[in-house]
Amino acid sequence: MAFAVGEQVLVVSLNRRGAIVEARGQAWRVLVGGLTITCRSDDLRAIAPASKARRGRVSSAAPPPASSDAPRSTSSDARSSIDLHGLTTIDAREALLRHLDVALRSGDTLVEVVHGIGTGRVRAAVMAAVKGLPSVRSVRPHPTNKGVLLIDL
Repeated sequence: MAFAVGEQVLVVSLNRRGAIVEARGQAWRVLVGGLTITCRSDDLRAIAPASKARRGRVSSAAPPPASSDAPRSTSSDARSSIDLHGLTTIDAREALLRHLDVALRSGDTLVEVVHGIGTGRVRAAVMAAVKGLPSVRSVRPHPTNKGVLLIDL
């Protein structure tokens, strides 16, 4: 599905509203709260223009409020995902910490961190960033993908 920059969308996996900020090949960069995440097209749903009018929004480029009234999943497997491919270790650490903050406020209990295989620097940065965080219960490798870590919150 094609989206336009500035278009309001629903990120299905997070059940949060966001705004498209950039197209990246088969993926989209979406501003959700104060965090920009990368999503596949199948994880995004367009928000009908009529719903924006009912909410009284004037600008379609305005980011959604940080505390959305959208219903959250209450199941124990509420999860989110962040892709850190191509980021420096410093940028990956900052993006991860922002994502964990959003995930905690959203009630997610599992965060899937895609770091890739490469040299292992981003994976090491992720491990160092979450070490000692009181909100992180455990960090474990994905059972079938060596380029992914699962963080239990």
